Amino acid sequence: MNQEKLIKAGFKIKNNSTELEIPKSLLKRYNNLPIEYLTFLKNFEEITNENDTAWFNLIKEFNGNSESEFKWNEFELLSLEWSEDDNEELKVITGFWNHHIPIILSVKDEYQFLAISLEKEKYGEIVHGTEPEFENIKKVCNNFNELIDLLEKKELKNIV
Repeated sequence: MNQEKLIKAGFKIKNNSTELEIPKSLLKRYNNLPIEYLTFLKNFEEITNENDTAWFNLIKEFNGNSESEFKWNEFELLSLEWSEDDNEELKVITGFWNHHIPIILSVKDEYQFLAISLEKEKYGEIVHGTEPEFENIKKVCNNFNELIDLLEKKELKNIV
C-alpha cells in the first residue's frame, strides 16, 4: 500500500529482495521507533524522488552502505561541526537528534529533512527542519502513515 502511494507521489522505488535486519546501532540509539516505520524500513532498498534530490533514509543508509555523499545523519554532523566551540550548543544539538530520527533528506532548493519525533509528548509526529538551524523544526503531521498520505497527495513538493 505504501509503495503504490509513493509511486503515485513520483518516487522511484527499489524493493528489497529479502527482508533486511534493522541495524542494532540504530535500535540502540532510537529504542522506541514506531512499528509502522520499522516495518516500512525492512521492505525497501531505495526510495528517491525523480531528480534524486530527496530520498528516504533506509537500512543501507543506516548501515553506511549507501552510495550517497550524504550520511543518514548528515545534518546532525553539520550542526555539530558549526557549533564545535560551544559546549552548551553541542548538548542541545545532540539531545535534539537523539529524539528525532531523520527519515527523508532533501537537497531540493536547500538542505532540509523530515524526521520522526521520539519525544514523549510529541511521539510519532513528523517534523520538518531546514538549514542553517536544522533543529528549529515545524510539525508536518501526526504520524508516519499521515506522511505517506501527504506525499501521495503531493502536498510536500517544497521538500520532495
